Amino acid sequence: MIRGAKVMIAGCIDQMLEGACGDCGRRDSCILHQWRGLGHRAGAMIAERPKPTNRARGLLSRLGDLAKAIEAQAGIGIGPFTRRVEASVEPLLEAGGVRIEAVARELGCSRQTLYRRLKAENTTFEQVVERLRRRLALRLLREKDASVKEVAYRLGFSDPAAFSRAFKRWTGSSPSLAWSRQER
Repeated sequence: MIRGAKVMIAGCIDQMLEGACGDCGRRDSCILHQWRGLGHRAGAMIAERPKPTNRARGLLSRLGDLAKAIEAQAGIGIGPFTRRVEASVEPLLEAGGVRIEAVARELGCSRQTLYRRLKAENTTFEQVVERLRRRLALRLLREKDASVKEVAYRLGFSDPAAFSRAFKRWTGSSPSLAWSRQER
């Protein structure tokens, strides 16, 4: 139920930004559409509301990005095949460069089939590896016995500096700062 609501909210924000609520295909689950169908005064007010201003568009855009980031971090919206790919990638991370050919072979499909099935679930192999590394980095840094250097190598980064750059891109702060906060 929660997953469906989050997906709907993210989609509704996109539709509102485009001013295309009337053409939306989510009518069966949309509260606004249900209100309109019932003829409630609130539904009429919503139907007649003006398009969002530039300031509101900026806010809606940020809210949409936030909703998508929450979904990605929580693993919501990840399809069953993507989960299988993640399960295959995780043990390969520590060995270094994760190769798509090795993952495809383990899953019993060709490289092209793996690409196609991931695309059907709206993701790419690179995105799967990136999300998995991010999720594992956050979890491993919470463990008190894992240093930044150890986490970097466990996630398959060539050196701690490369891991630090990636972590800063993911979270906006350095891994050593995140690690030191956990010690308090």
